[in-house]
Amino acid sequence: MASSRINEDRSNRSAAYRAVLEGKKQSVETFRSFWREEGVKPLDKFGDTVLHFLAIHGNVDAFRLLLQDGLVTSGNLKAKNVNGDAALHEAARFGHKDVAEIMLRTEKDLVSERNKRGETPLFVAAACGKKEVFSLLEKYIGDCMMRRNDGCTILHAAVIGGYYSLAIGILESYPDLAGKRNEKGKTALHLLAAKTESFRSGSAYTLNDLGRKSLIPLHILRAIIYWCIAVVYKESQPVNSVEEPNFASIHKLNRSSFANFILGFPWLKEIDDAKQSHAVALMLAERLIRREDWSHYVHTGAKDHEGSQFGISSEKKNSMPDPLIQATRLGIIEVVQEILSVYPEAVYTFDGKGRNILQIAVEEKKWFLYDHLMTSGTDRDRMLSAIDHEGNSIIHLAALLESPPSVPPGVFHQMMWEALWFKRVQYDSFPHLWQLQNSDGTTAKQVFETNHARLREKAEETVRALSNSVLIVSVLIGTINFAAIFTVPGGFDQTTGEAIFLKNRRWEFGLLMFYLAGGLFSSLFTMGTVLVIIFLRFTTEDFYISLPCYIVTNIISIFYSTVFTIVAAGQALIVQKVVITDYRLLVVVFFIYCLLALVLMETSYLIFDYVYYLIRNCLCYRGQES
Repeated sequence: MASSRINEDRSNRSAAYRAVLEGKKQSVETFRSFWREEGVKPLDKFGDTVLHFLAIHGNVDAFRLLLQDGLVTSGNLKAKNVNGDAALHEAARFGHKDVAEIMLRTEKDLVSERNKRGETPLFVAAACGKKEVFSLLEKYIGDCMMRRNDGCTILHAAVIGGYYSLAIGILESYPDLAGKRNEKGKTALHLLAAKTESFRSGSAYTLNDLGRKSLIPLHILRAIIYWCIAVVYKESQPVNSVEEPNFASIHKLNRSSFANFILGFPWLKEIDDAKQSHAVALMLAERLIRREDWSHYVHTGAKDHEGSQFGISSEKKNSMPDPLIQATRLGIIEVVQEILSVYPEAVYTFDGKGRNILQIAVEEKKWFLYDHLMTSGTDRDRMLSAIDHEGNSIIHLAALLESPPSVPPGVFHQMMWEALWFKRVQYDSFPHLWQLQNSDGTTAKQVFETNHARLREKAEETVRALSNSVLIVSVLIGTINFAAIFTVPGGFDQTTGEAIFLKNRRWEFGLLMFYLAGGLFSSLFTMGTVLVIIFLRFTTEDFYISLPCYIVTNIISIFYSTVFTIVAAGQALIVQKVVITDYRLLVVVFFIYCLLALVLMETSYLIFDYVYYLIRNCLCYRGQES
């Protein structure tokens, strides 16, 4: 008897659940009868009732009928699941405005209900980016409903979720929220400054990190499409205000139907969404920065510096996190630029170890941010000459090993870029810092050699193994071309010793010999450069200049030896009249050449990129000053 009762209850719950999912009028009677019998009894192990599922799936008709019949009371609407969410929380989470309106007409106090994390339905709507529901709930709220248990406000929630246009709207309505901090002392600006993917400088749509990922042509194509897409979010003309900036609302421009159709394809839509998100995130960052009270961070930095002089660790102090330091560590150039343009005095702030933003950029190896700070007109001489609390100069920080590396993959590439970075910062710095010892009594050069000893050994092993492979390939190509020169098509005249095809097909035969000779000498040149690499000492200086130049020469020579060999094979077919016309062969050769060029770009771009920066570094470095 008991088991049949249990089975009947399960059947009723299943039928009620299916009725909710269907949302048809003929299904209303099913969960209406279930409600009469079971009421707010949970349908699943998470404690969700019929009302929760109606709110999740937006079943407006069912909600309206239950309320009209007087079957649902205010207490029923306040029923919560195991997470403490009421039905209004679920309506806010999934953006069902009509369902939320029906519930609020019955019981307005639902808007103040909190789940176990202390989140009100308004907070949930902000965290999930549901603008319509947020606008509805906003009419019923008070200041106490804008925070959850950890101190995060609705502005924090919108920023965490990446809903920046909603965050701008919240900031316009409640400007005081810009300065509100959570229990970790972070404002919405801190959270935004920690999201690198929200800005172009930290995304995959810039050529700054070209070659760090696979499929370089695809990366270039993505960046080009990103650049071509127009931003649809614009600001209206702001009204001048004497007391403080009066930011205007942003609005979305209408695009043509053709543009919407083209950008509707999944791959293009992803790029378009990223472009629009980056634009709105920058607008939000500008507003948050201009509402930030920067005196907190300036005074905190001064106290930390004073405390360090008396042996007080800044990590033990309750100092506020600095969004400028945070953005610098992550290399978000847009945020750093905006902060320095609004608060130029912030350039002299420093972290708990006494390192300014230029030193932090060097420590984190943020190349493009370092270039910006060096050319932005800030007091770079003062920042370059600064010494941190541990006695480290900016050259000492450049000597630190990056782990995990954000620079190119592979120990060989990493060692090259580490050496170039150290030399670059050293040449930019003042000569008196080159031999400066830190608190441990070591110079920057000694720090570099100590930190990179293991990396250099691994890089040497990698280069030697790669050189052996290249040597074998170049010997094979050279052998093929050498043998082909003395076994030409048609053979030789036994009387004169001349090639037979040289008499009646001189031009075609001459091209064949030129291609074979080019392949042979290119392969021989490759062997020579490989042998030079094998006999290198693999010091830091070798990784800095000699080795990269030899490898670039090696790559170019083996590329042309391969191309000459392939073209020679095609020319041999022409000489023997296997291929009647040159047109088809030229098409094939061009296709092969393009294919090899793409392979070369994909596999060797990083080394060519390194040589470019090496030349630029040698031509533009600061040099020694008297």
